[in-house]
Amino acid sequence: MSYQRPQDPYIHSNASQYDERYQQSHQQGAYQQDYPQGYSSGPAAAGYHDYQGSAYKESQEGLYGGRNAAGYGQQRNAATQAAATYSYAKPKRGVSKWIKIGVPILILVIAGAVLGGVFGSRAAKDDNSSSGGSSGGSGGLGSGSSPNVQGAALSAAQQAAKNGGNNMLFYQGTDPYSNPSFVASNVDTSAPAYNGQAHNSSCSDSWTATNSLTSLRPHPRIMTTEAEWDCLPTKIANDAYLTVWNSTIFTNATNWSSEPPVAYVADGGFTGSGILDVSREVQQRVKAFAYAYKISNNTAFKNRLYLELNNAAGNTPSSFGQNGTRWNAAHFLDVAEMTSAFAMAYDWLYNDWNNTERTMIRDAIVNYGLVPGQNQYATADGWWKLPANGDGNWNCVCNGGMLTGALSIRGDGDSNQTAIADSIINSALENMRDNCMRGAYDDGTWSETANYWYFGTNAQGRALSSLITATGSDQGMMAANPNWYKTSDFHMYVNGPGGLFAYGDNGPNKFATTANQLMLYSRLTGDARPALYQRDRADAAFDPLSMFWYEPTAKGAFWNGLPLDRFFDDQRGQWASMRSSWTDPSAVFVGIKASNLTGHQTHGDLDAGDFVIDALGTRWAGEYGNGNYLSTDYFSNETQQSARWTYYRKATDGQNTLVINDQNQQVATCLPNNTFASTGVSQTGDLSFKPAATDAVQFISDLSSCYGQNAGTVQRGIRMLNGRRQVLVQDEIAQSSSITSVQWRVQTNGTVSISSDGKIATLTQSSITDPNAGVVGKVSLGGTKTMKVQILSPSNAVFTSQGPPAQRIYGTAVYSAPPEDSDQANVGVTALSIDLGGAQSGAQTLQVVWQPQWESLSAADQATPKSVPLSQWSLTSHN
Repeated sequence: MSYQRPQDPYIHSNASQYDERYQQSHQQGAYQQDYPQGYSSGPAAAGYHDYQGSAYKESQEGLYGGRNAAGYGQQRNAATQAAATYSYAKPKRGVSKWIKIGVPILILVIAGAVLGGVFGSRAAKDDNSSSGGSSGGSGGLGSGSSPNVQGAALSAAQQAAKNGGNNMLFYQGTDPYSNPSFVASNVDTSAPAYNGQAHNSSCSDSWTATNSLTSLRPHPRIMTTEAEWDCLPTKIANDAYLTVWNSTIFTNATNWSSEPPVAYVADGGFTGSGILDVSREVQQRVKAFAYAYKISNNTAFKNRLYLELNNAAGNTPSSFGQNGTRWNAAHFLDVAEMTSAFAMAYDWLYNDWNNTERTMIRDAIVNYGLVPGQNQYATADGWWKLPANGDGNWNCVCNGGMLTGALSIRGDGDSNQTAIADSIINSALENMRDNCMRGAYDDGTWSETANYWYFGTNAQGRALSSLITATGSDQGMMAANPNWYKTSDFHMYVNGPGGLFAYGDNGPNKFATTANQLMLYSRLTGDARPALYQRDRADAAFDPLSMFWYEPTAKGAFWNGLPLDRFFDDQRGQWASMRSSWTDPSAVFVGIKASNLTGHQTHGDLDAGDFVIDALGTRWAGEYGNGNYLSTDYFSNETQQSARWTYYRKATDGQNTLVINDQNQQVATCLPNNTFASTGVSQTGDLSFKPAATDAVQFISDLSSCYGQNAGTVQRGIRMLNGRRQVLVQDEIAQSSSITSVQWRVQTNGTVSISSDGKIATLTQSSITDPNAGVVGKVSLGGTKTMKVQILSPSNAVFTSQGPPAQRIYGTAVYSAPPEDSDQANVGVTALSIDLGGAQSGAQTLQVVWQPQWESLSAADQATPKSVPLSQWSLTSHN
């Protein structure tokens, strides 16, 4: 599979590189030696075998390329600032340790810690009588296995649900795309609610909120509190989800403890991706080790945590960074994420560290985190703080890391360190309110891409949570954007059965970054739906923050009462989502995007009119995601002449849209005019919900401005038909003397067979390759799946195909001479196309219907849809 993998946020969607060069790569951020497959450096996240996630690739999709800003106040996008001209040099590569496994992937396989040794240990901490996992005392870390891991974990979860009167696990496995496989007998189909109780009051807290940034809660105080730590064992014993997550975290902590500390590997150079992967992997481990120690009182976890911190502070014989800077301020995301990691370790275990340990960690936070942060706020180095660059993940991550670091040490150490912390708190909070909080548009859409949403919102969630726990107030954070909470809806709707609608760039490896902030937002709003959605996702399980942000009184089915369709109508990034079901893995899903092409921190594509289609449990029209982040000038700018748009995966011919006159869409003028209509059907609590035959949804976009044409010249409509069992894509091109050629293009992983008359393209898939970042290799779809794509009009139009691999149809990359690697081979992807010729002599209408070949095709499925001009489309026009 060569276009974007389905979203797998606990590692990375690995959006683009799937040829063998990128599969054979070494574990990012670890010593250059091979370990047995049983050692796992990645999370055994919900649904994945203990071996999974064992290789984080130093691959092109994780590289960020470039150098710092040229001057203060320069109006550049965030990614531009991180990646101006860069001379491409391939990073070193080793041997892949990805392994191949079959499906279904059982979520409970990873629940390897013996739960009985965990529940009582927090309460018994003072007398040192507890254990973590299956190991006792404070010595070594055991394997944490039991004769029947799945059965033990499932039994414990069932008992916990009974104890607390809370929901059973709704799922016991995942499909190849990491969608939960629901167990009907376990599902509570009621509407989402917090069980009629206060949704944020499950732990008794004697501390009185000060709402002051200078009078903070005693430690621990960032993201969680001592009261929450104290009541967590009881919550675990009374909740099925917390039971499984707790076990997963212990399993991961145990596995990672067997590995050496994360090594310093600068990916693409210090000003490339730097040590961003390293920082996030350290953070991932820190959270797991700290959590395991706090719950179990097993000092082996604490000792292993300190070893990780001591190594990352450069205090061991192993080289870690440059003296004086350590955490690579040249790529400040690295500093922010490492500071956040150290902050959690320092604060969560504050009362457990001795003075020497506490001082080492605090000094590292100040010297390698906060002091470089002061320079960022005071000089041109901090380009990400400027309003022009601020509404994206860079601002959220950088400010968030600084804020959590400063809150963690404020008031400790000497007066100089407190003064530094105060200056950072003031600078970070103000800048974050003014800039990061603009990252979510008024409709919830993330300003960059659906995948960069993870980085921005997760960092915001950590900072927000830290402010609330440390001061008792969010300090005006959420008031800066009252619509921020709508970004939970954005995340739910941008995911389909075949993965994320991954338009634009997908970003580097995620490691510690999850979508668990949805649980936090649910607690703060009292709307249980986002938390209920997230708790069944793969990334919920391995992140300790889920243990604090999830409120167990959440009950019900996230899908009950949730509309199938949503038009996200903010002018800065309009798109629509439509589907036939929230719970059927074979459901039909359409995501379509038609918006301006700039203002997305140089992470977008020239893709107005672009769409994806899922059905039958897989994706038929897909996205590439990233190009090569180290390609020269990949992030240079968003002007028409930008080198970025000469790379195939960023150009118009690399999208699922129209190519006119063999040219890219026009950046400066593109502002589509969109209309949307839906019958407004919402799913009931029924897992097998089916829409009515008359349930309709449509999206129409006037794309004329994107091609330099007068309004009404180029229009695209897409709608679901026949009870949402079919999809119609209709394009209308008015007569225009300047339109000399039109090509309809779709990038597909399906094997393409075209009928003798050229009217029908039959796409088939029997397996998917690399379905997510935790599963590599071919995975069966349970038989051959077939999609029939048929041209209804015009009568002279025929399908043609190119590839695999799909390739460009015009132009060349500006930087393509060796050693550049500008256009990656799109292995396994075919470009399905229709050439219409020009429009000088008259208007043209192209109608293409997508018909999944269901096991049982009805007469309505096989009937030819009505031919209706876009101007006459309505919710009843095709009945």
